[in-house]
Amino acid sequence: MPGKVSYNAKQEVLFKKKAAVMPKGYYSGDQPNPNLRTFVKQHLLEKPYDPENDDYDTPAFDQPIDTTKATAIYNMHTYWSKKPHDAIRRYIRHYTSPGDLVLDPFCGSGGTALAALMEGRKAIAIDRSPAATFITKNYCTPVDTEELQEAFAELKAKVKPEIDWLYETRCDRCGGKATTGYTVYSQVFQCPRCLQKIPLFDCIAGEGLTQAGKPKKIRVCPYCHEKGQTEEIKTTGDKFGAIPVLVSYQCQSGCKPKRDGRRHNDPDPLKRDYFERYDLAKIREIEGRAIPHWYPTDRMMHAPEDQECWGAEWRPGRNFRTVDELFTKRNLWALSSIMKEAQKASGNKD
Repeated sequence: MPGKVSYNAKQEVLFKKKAAVMPKGYYSGDQPNPNLRTFVKQHLLEKPYDPENDDYDTPAFDQPIDTTKATAIYNMHTYWSKKPHDAIRRYIRHYTSPGDLVLDPFCGSGGTALAALMEGRKAIAIDRSPAATFITKNYCTPVDTEELQEAFAELKAKVKPEIDWLYETRCDRCGGKATTGYTVYSQVFQCPRCLQKIPLFDCIAGEGLTQAGKPKKIRVCPYCHEKGQTEEIKTTGDKFGAIPVLVSYQCQSGCKPKRDGRRHNDPDPLKRDYFERYDLAKIREIEGRAIPHWYPTDRMMHAPEDQECWGAEWRPGRNFRTVDELFTKRNLWALSSIMKEAQKASGNKD
């Protein structure tokens, strides 16, 4: 994913300064990048390497680095191995000169490529993961922030009625309109002693022993616990499906604080009633309808039907086999609605 350093004066600065523009060199596929050789040749023409006069002799970087993850760039997209870009920039400045070419063959989310571009270097970023190269490409491509904000506001306005319907609920304090913030689902297991089916959420924390006789925390059946018995609920047992057990919502009718919540087994009978009457009723309403928008149904890792599956996402006990099964129906509906409107707005744009 090569990048040359250039600037566009019209573009609003996304990161409080002008960012280097990525040329049309991004490539994602299972074949060699057709642009890579030309890009490197052009770099060598602009900055030839002469081994006879190579005087590169840079001491090891040994300075402390004060950095933070609380930046707009770092928080733009989650990635497990991400490092703060400003720390990487210190290394780029120390070990390279303006106009140099920086190679990152395992680029992840693209922090090194971005740091190189911001320091006036060129960059080649490579990763086997198509998600990584896609994130990197978008990290390293400046946008017109005014145009982006306008597009986001337009998109938000178009999907708002449908999103509001999907997440509408009621405040149990004032009875007014409220919006669901999140819903917690809990897997149901069966107690081997009393045979009651219990959400893990309802289990009581208890003390048990490992096979080696060491103390450990266990989950105890609440029904057996009421009778003075301690029966551990093990997550290795048969699963009977996940059910909604807790809802967090925001009151839209003036309550302070706006945020509150309720549980399916809430000690407050009014909260239990609202949980059943509004939260569960909305979920049932959504489950009873077909999602009116297209969404992907690829198998995990895009595995063909006739291919033996491997990897962490195909371990026994996983509750999904296709990408759409990673989401509840409500969230899948919302995402597909947003994707439909975003694609209509963007046309052929990325």
